[in-house]
Amino acid sequence: MSFTIPESNFSPVIIIGGGPSALAVSSRLCTTTSGAEYSDSEHNRFHWLRQRHNLDSSTGLFKPDDILILDKIAPRFMAQWGNQFEALGIKHLRSPMFFHPDPSDSDAMTAFAYANGREDELMEIKGVVGRDPFKHQKGGRRGSTVEVDQRNWTDFYRPGSQLFKDFCSFISKRARLNNQVKQCEVIDVKYGEICVVNEHDGRETKGIGFRVETVSGDVYGCGLCISAVGPSGTINYPIQPDLDYRFPQGSCHSSHLFLKQVSFPPPGVVGAIASKKAELIIVGGGLSSAQLAEKALMQGFSRVHFVTRGEIKVQHFDFGLEWVTKNKNITKTEFWQHETDEERFDAAMKARRGGSVNPQYLDVLHDLEKKGRVVIYRNTEVVDKLWDEENNRWARVTLHNKKDDTNTLLANMNYVVYCTGSTPSLTTEPFLQSLLESHPIKSVRGLPCLTDDLQWSKDVPFFMIGRYAMLRTGPSSANLDGGRLGAERVGWKAQRMREMGELFLGKISEAPNTKKGGMAELLRCTGGQCNWYGVLNDVSA
Repeated sequence: MSFTIPESNFSPVIIIGGGPSALAVSSRLCTTTSGAEYSDSEHNRFHWLRQRHNLDSSTGLFKPDDILILDKIAPRFMAQWGNQFEALGIKHLRSPMFFHPDPSDSDAMTAFAYANGREDELMEIKGVVGRDPFKHQKGGRRGSTVEVDQRNWTDFYRPGSQLFKDFCSFISKRARLNNQVKQCEVIDVKYGEICVVNEHDGRETKGIGFRVETVSGDVYGCGLCISAVGPSGTINYPIQPDLDYRFPQGSCHSSHLFLKQVSFPPPGVVGAIASKKAELIIVGGGLSSAQLAEKALMQGFSRVHFVTRGEIKVQHFDFGLEWVTKNKNITKTEFWQHETDEERFDAAMKARRGGSVNPQYLDVLHDLEKKGRVVIYRNTEVVDKLWDEENNRWARVTLHNKKDDTNTLLANMNYVVYCTGSTPSLTTEPFLQSLLESHPIKSVRGLPCLTDDLQWSKDVPFFMIGRYAMLRTGPSSANLDGGRLGAERVGWKAQRMREMGELFLGKISEAPNTKKGGMAELLRCTGGQCNWYGVLNDVSA
């Protein structure tokens, strides 16, 4: 199968998604700097690989113009993050200061804050520094606490949302990537022979690469493609599918708010808010649920009914402290030593524990509960609903407490928001279906079994970072930490492929990959990938 692509629509690299993972990997492709903050085993791995191949990383560098970023929300980085911050009224990130997209330095955001006199925008993560489960330990972990060295106390602050946004803008401006983002929703990716055609003189160059189609019908081409999409997959609606959701006038999912598919407060609730009689049901038990509850009350809802199917779980991050603190190497080694991807999946799920809130928002919920503004229903599920068409609200919503086996009836509820996340699903992700059909790979519970370099397969230069890389990068894959780790792996591999002449760059004005020199060409020839006489001819020329 051959695909014809206009030269103006071809880029050596296309990145799908414009969030922090996309910013991290695009920045990494343009720099030789090694990863900023990784485990010793990761550093050893990258050093060993480069030493083994004796490669000069500077020959594999990409230029900003080599990269095209396609984001469905807006022609700029971090657009959906901005929507989420706005929808939930997020003032500070959940993540610590060393979680960020800058590939050059783990302390870069802290330095940025102090250099610009904005240290007052940092919020301390209390109850972390000084906790020590390994001290005086004799055989086995004590489990409940995690050591954080006092010397690392500055790491355990959280950045303000505006500070983080400005820092990301600083990264993209420094890397000269701002003009490389286009607003396009990708709907299909195919891999095969690419014919790049110059629109002016008809000259062609051919190679193996990707055809990337967007919802508007535009078609782009590239030699290397990276998926850096944010939360996607199947929305987790926790009740029976035959129950009426009345979307969007009666309910929505939090992802609809983040994509601005639904305004909040919804138009149909404005009248009830004006009369100070609006009541909202939030289904979910994670941080987004708690943030939305606070935001809803600030926007005029008189009461929020907070429904969670279990107890409210509390932890500082989406995963345990043991994954980010001093002894993280031990935890990550245990993860990597699992023999099967099924075991890795179970370990990642155990670490994430489902939805959780941080201590700050637990205090917020408890304070609002004491004031009667929030009613918390633990171990509870929605089992039935009845819509009142005349009054444009829920006449009744039935809740069932699994622990006590009792029902609670809520009458005249104005709106329901499901903050229940989504389930990754490789086999149902629309833009991946053609690639799955032509180059199928194994998956575990919706997650792809990628190579250690986060590549689709050794023969297909399609890479995935973020949530879909969880089987390789661990439970933090969907967070800022996992995005930067994924960016380092993909960046290293992509630069090496370019050094080795393994990427189709699509240039017509110059003949790429025909003249190689140094160790990269020597490796290709000793591996039987080129003609020795061709090398001699290049040298004599």
